[in-house]
Amino acid sequence: MCDNYLFIGNPGTGKSTLLNCLVGEHVFDTGVSYGSGLTRDLQQITHQGAVYMDTPGLADRQVRRRAADAITIALRQAGSCKIFFMVRLQYGRVHSEDLATIETVLDSIDMEDIPFAIVVNNVKSRQYAAMSEKGEEFLNVVTLINSSKYTTPYIVFIPTLDSLEEKDNQCIELPSDVDTFLRYEAPSAIVPAGRVNTIPLEQYTRIVDNLREQLEDLRNNNAALRQQMEELMKKPRFVEVLVNVVGMAASAL
Repeated sequence: MCDNYLFIGNPGTGKSTLLNCLVGEHVFDTGVSYGSGLTRDLQQITHQGAVYMDTPGLADRQVRRRAADAITIALRQAGSCKIFFMVRLQYGRVHSEDLATIETVLDSIDMEDIPFAIVVNNVKSRQYAAMSEKGEEFLNVVTLINSSKYTTPYIVFIPTLDSLEEKDNQCIELPSDVDTFLRYEAPSAIVPAGRVNTIPLEQYTRIVDNLREQLEDLRNNNAALRQQMEELMKKPRFVEVLVNVVGMAASAL
């Protein structure tokens, strides 16, 4: 049975470039995106026994319904599927549109505790250095990323790579820790096609607005952020994965 690598994310998150790097050649078109993404439909290839899928983003209003249909088709693919959601991190801020995409897509699957992973791509050098320390700032960002109703400890941070910056249709060898995470450490899920329903787009804008307010409150209220963090750490295997997969020291928790 082939593994499916399904990447879901909004315009400008770097899905297509990351997929090219995973495959090792230019197979998905990439380029600078101004509001509307280059990917308009489900694109997929089979490479060395694995299926790689690129989907359009829900935040792109011009193709939102089309994007939702493409994601639904991808989720209904047979086989073991690694589901990756792309999230942007800028100046310590997480985009509410990215978290709303996670919530909206997973709401369409009639299953509990669906395993998925998050890729925080194109992290600037100063922010990446802070994330690499796996200290308080790292935990704060992990908490913000997990502020929607679906949570995961499987998170990887990818630094801005100069050889890819603002260049079209490029691919390079990924950092070894990133490659290992994507191929081997990220969880797999088997999602029966009959459990995948139509993505409820009518709720997307409301979810974006609610998450924007929630993120702002967490950023400005240390007590609320700490409480959210403590609740996360109580979830089954959350701490175990942070220590054994993400590489955080147990003493820091």
